[in-house]
Amino acid sequence: APGDLEWMVNAREDVEATLREASSSLEDTGVSVDTYAREGDPADAILDIAEEKNADLIVIGNKGMTGAKRFLLGSVPNKISHHAPCSVMIIRTT
Repeated sequence: APGDLEWMVNAREDVEATLREASSSLEDTGVSVDTYAREGDPADAILDIAEEKNADLIVIGNKGMTGAKRFLLGSVPNKISHHAPCSVMIIRTT
């Protein structure tokens, strides 16, 4: 449906705007940043990019790693820490 396509385009634009804003604030401090927007499972997307780019380190927040949800559904940081092709640093955000 046309409304679905408009929603998908707006969501993609929102993601790209968020990435631009985050990378800009880091670049202002002298940090070099590459951003990537992928669809699908967040952990799988991060793992794929880390492998493609031969990443040395993945830094990720711990949001979502609390309670039964972590054990029943898994979490992005948990999945990444078990399957990453490189070192992983999980930053406490909660």
